[in-house]
Amino acid sequence: MHSFVSVFKYILESNVINFLLMVWILWLIVSKLNLGDSFEKSINKIDDSIKKSNEQKLESENILQNAKNEIEKLPEEIEKLENDALEKSKKLTAQIENSTNKSIENILNVSKILDIEEKKISNNIVNLAIQNSIEQAKSNIIDILSKKPDLHDKFIEESLEELDKVQL
Repeated sequence: MHSFVSVFKYILESNVINFLLMVWILWLIVSKLNLGDSFEKSINKIDDSIKKSNEQKLESENILQNAKNEIEKLPEEIEKLENDALEKSKKLTAQIENSTNKSIENILNVSKILDIEEKKISNNIVNLAIQNSIEQAKSNIIDILSKKPDLHDKFIEESLEELDKVQL
């Protein structure tokens, strides 16, 4: 019995009982508080968070790849835009040149028209002057005849006929 007492005494002096007591208390706490379910829920939440994180990571990688593809296309698009702008500017330049040439032609035409109109007016003035001179000559001849009836009637008649022929 001495060995039994010594084993019992050893167990009491060692912390085995304390350890077993502590394990039993922990088991009671865990079973009463349902810590197992709580741990399961926490593990599930962490798993869900990891899955969402992985999905977001894949989404972000796809967005990044799309952005890289767009960036790679940018030089081509810029070159295309520059070419389009150059073509449009050439067309616009040609239109401006055509419009300017037409305006210059119109100005030259106006100048020619003014010259022609000036010549017409000048001709009209000359014609009026000639007509006035003829009328004045007729009037002078008629006055001379009325003052000097002794002049030849034939000469006067011929002069009047000639003046009528000269009229324009």
